[in-house]
Amino acid sequence: MSFNNAVPLAIIIFFVASLIAVGKIASKRIKNTEDYLVASRGAPLFLVVGTVFATFWGGGTIVGGTGAAFEDGVYGVIEDPFAAGLSLIIIGLLFVKTLRGLKINSIGEIYTHRFGSATGYVASAVMIPTFIIWTAVQLLAVGKILSVLFDLNFYLSYVIALVVVVSFTYMGGLLAVIWTDFIQMIIIFVGLIILLVVGYNAAGGIENIAAHTPDDFWQFIPSEKGLMPWVTYVSMWAGMALGNIPSPDIAQRALMAKDAETAQKGMIISGSLYWTFGLIPVFLALIGHTLISSGMIDGSLIAQDSELLIPFLAKELLNPVLLGIFVASLIGAVLSSASTSLFATAVIFSNDIIYPIFLKDKKEGLADQNVLMRITRYCVVLTGILAALVGLLSSNIYDMTIFAFTLQFGVLFFPFIIALKSKWATSYGIMAGMLGGLLVNVLGGVIQGTIIPEPWEFFTLVPPLVNILLIVTVSLFTKKSDQSRPLDDIYI
Repeated sequence: MSFNNAVPLAIIIFFVASLIAVGKIASKRIKNTEDYLVASRGAPLFLVVGTVFATFWGGGTIVGGTGAAFEDGVYGVIEDPFAAGLSLIIIGLLFVKTLRGLKINSIGEIYTHRFGSATGYVASAVMIPTFIIWTAVQLLAVGKILSVLFDLNFYLSYVIALVVVVSFTYMGGLLAVIWTDFIQMIIIFVGLIILLVVGYNAAGGIENIAAHTPDDFWQFIPSEKGLMPWVTYVSMWAGMALGNIPSPDIAQRALMAKDAETAQKGMIISGSLYWTFGLIPVFLALIGHTLISSGMIDGSLIAQDSELLIPFLAKELLNPVLLGIFVASLIGAVLSSASTSLFATAVIFSNDIIYPIFLKDKKEGLADQNVLMRITRYCVVLTGILAALVGLLSSNIYDMTIFAFTLQFGVLFFPFIIALKSKWATSYGIMAGMLGGLLVNVLGGVIQGTIIPEPWEFFTLVPPLVNILLIVTVSLFTKKSDQSRPLDDIYI
C-alpha cells in the first residue's frame, strides 16, 4: 500500500474506532429501556442540533446532492437540501412541542393509541421499508467513497460500513447515536470547509468559476412553459418537505430533548444550518465543472456516475493528511445518518410490532422492560442485514433517497397530522387511507418491476391524494362504529 493511501486510511480507521469506543462508553450508561430508546429524555440543545443536522446530512446530500447539482444545477437539488431543510422548520414550528409532550418511546405508539393496534402495525410496517432504504443509501455511499479513493473492493467497503454502524448502535442505542452525531457534525464542518477552500483555490477563484458556470445552473423554478413542469416542481418540494414530517427518527429527536422548547429550537436551528451548509455541495459541483472545463480533471472519470464527483475531487486536490480528514468527515456524515435510520427502524420493529404482539400481556416491570431493550438490540442487527441486501438492488443514491421519503409522504403524512391535530377521522378511515396510498406505490413497482416506479411525479402526488380521499370518505361512513380515542391520557 502506498504512503498516499496509508495515511488517510490510518486517519479513517482511528476515527471509526473512536465511534465504536463512544458506543461502548454509552453502553455503560444504559440502565433501562428509556435510556436506550430515548436517551433518558434529557438531551440539551447542542446535542439536539448536532444529532438532527448530522442525521439529515448523509450520503444522499453530500455524495448524491453534489452529483445531482453537477448534472442539473440548483434545480436538481430542490428536494435535498432545500425541501428537506424546510421539513425540519415545519416540524419545529408545528409538531415538535406536541410530540415532546407525549409519554411514548416511538412514533408508532401514536397511531396505536389513537386508532388501535392494527392501524399502529400498518403504520409501523410502512415506516420500516422507508428507513431500510435510507440506511441502504448510506451504506452505498461509503462503498462508493472508499472504492474510488483507495481502490478498495466496493463490497468489502460496504460490509465494513455495515459492521461499524451496527456495532456502535447495538451497544449504545440512541445515547450512542446522538453523541456520535454531535462529534460527526463538527468533523463534517471541518471536512467540507477544507475541500471547499482547496477546490476554490484550485479552480482559480470566483471569476474563473463564474466563467465556467453553465447558463442555467442557478435556475430555481421551472423554465419551461406549461402545466407539467410545475407539477414536477410541486412534486419535488412535497415529497421531501412533507414526506419527512412523519419520520420516526425526527420523533425520536423530539422525545429525547430535555423539554419541548429545546426540541423546537433544535429543529429550527438544524433546518437553518441544513440550508446553509446544503449550498456547499452546489458550490463543489461548480468547482467540478470549472476543473473539468479547464482540463485539470478528466471528465470521463465521472461521465458514467456523477455521484463519484466528490471522491474524485478529494483524491485529486487534497494531500494525504487532508484527504484523511475529509474522508473521515464524509464517512462520519454517512454513518451518522445510517445509525439514526438503523436505530429508528429497530425501534419500530421492537417497540411497535414485536413487543406489543408477543409481550403485551406480560406485567410491566423492570425485567420486562429489559426484554424490550434486548429485542431492540437484536433488531438493530436484523435491520442492518436487510438494509445491506436492499442496497444491492440499486446504486443510485439520490434517487433512492427521494423515493424513500415520497413513499412515506403518500402513506403517513395525513394520518400523522390527523393523529396529532384532529379528532374527526375514524380508525377505519385511517387504515383505508394508509393501505390505499401504499397500494398505489406497490402496484406501480410490481407492474414496472422496480422499487422506484415512474413517472415519479405521479407516484409522489397521487398516493397522498388517494390517502386523504379514502380517510375522509371511509370516516364519514364509519363514524358510528368508530373506536378511535384522543391522545389526552398519554400527555406528560
